[in-house]
Amino acid sequence: MSQSWSKTTRYFVLSLSLAALIWFLIAARGLIGPLAIAALLAYVLNPAVAFVNTRTKLPRKWVVLLVYLISLAVLITLGIVFAPLIAQQLGNLAEELGLFQAQLVERLATPFLILGFQISLNELVTNFGNASTTFLSPDLILGVIQSTSTNLAWILVILVTTFYLLQDWHLLREWFIGLAPDAYQTDVRRLYRSIQQVWNNYLRGQLVLMLIVGFLTGIGLAIIGVPGAATLGILTGVLDAILSVGPAIAMLISMAVAWVVGSTFFNLSNAWIALLVVILYVLIQTVENVWLRPRVIGQWVHLHPAIVFVAVMGSLALAGVLVTLIIIPVLSSAGVIGRYIYCKILDMDPWPEISEQLPPGSEVSPVASEQPARISERPTVIRNR
Repeated sequence: MSQSWSKTTRYFVLSLSLAALIWFLIAARGLIGPLAIAALLAYVLNPAVAFVNTRTKLPRKWVVLLVYLISLAVLITLGIVFAPLIAQQLGNLAEELGLFQAQLVERLATPFLILGFQISLNELVTNFGNASTTFLSPDLILGVIQSTSTNLAWILVILVTTFYLLQDWHLLREWFIGLAPDAYQTDVRRLYRSIQQVWNNYLRGQLVLMLIVGFLTGIGLAIIGVPGAATLGILTGVLDAILSVGPAIAMLISMAVAWVVGSTFFNLSNAWIALLVVILYVLIQTVENVWLRPRVIGQWVHLHPAIVFVAVMGSLALAGVLVTLIIIPVLSSAGVIGRYIYCKILDMDPWPEISEQLPPGSEVSPVASEQPARISERPTVIRNR
């Protein structure tokens, strides 16, 4: 029999292991965002995998491969369909912007009078030309290419990780729960279900928010008279899930359509219609970020709207878009774990609502509160106990 460690050795090894874990998380912090996005994608696709697996009785690995390939095919098809249209619109927009720049430079080069004073903007014209040259400098273009290559590498990491998580998540879950001592595996399983409910609620709230933003954008574009307002509204709602970046892309596409096609209602120049589109997007995004998102998401994940607002804006400014996508469910999940630790420290029941439903002296089974679809997990849980 292996010799037992002393209490001092146990605490020392535990402290050393925690320090090594913290060091690893800091060193690999760049991986946290992409891995979290992969986990979120796998979580979104898992219901489709479970549905097909239940209906067809095919092995899970083949169902995962089928759903994964279909999802990729849909994304590639959308890219093939919309990419040429977007490129064409952006090309027309670039030509219009070139003409607009030439007209602007010509007008700025002409001195004008204000209250009897002659004002010349020749210096501004020179700086404007220099800024245009700097914007198209080789260093900037090289930086854009390098950034695009890095993003493509992260996209590959996300896609591959999503596939493996879809295929083996149930095994990883049971392995993680099995790490806990037998007496605490029931608590770990309940914590997992509570955190799972948090992420379910977050996704539902995000879907509601996307529908609201898409509807408001479509109605606003229709009032302005932009052709294809319904399609642009749907596109805006879908891209709204990618905070900051998604709405910006949708705004550029809608602005390009307005600049090239104009309005079917108002007798204004295309440039003015494009400006109205930009104002519409800015107003909707301001209302969403300040009022809609904190209230809708906060209600679904049971967080105060102020906490949601500060978390989203702070993570967007300090950590980037990837962290912003998951900061709210992560905070809510941390609240679930924190409540459990608080109750254990004070020797309170973390789940009083479950205990009240049980007869005195009985112990809830790890899967007693599960739905019938989870009955297949009972043999594993009984063996772990």
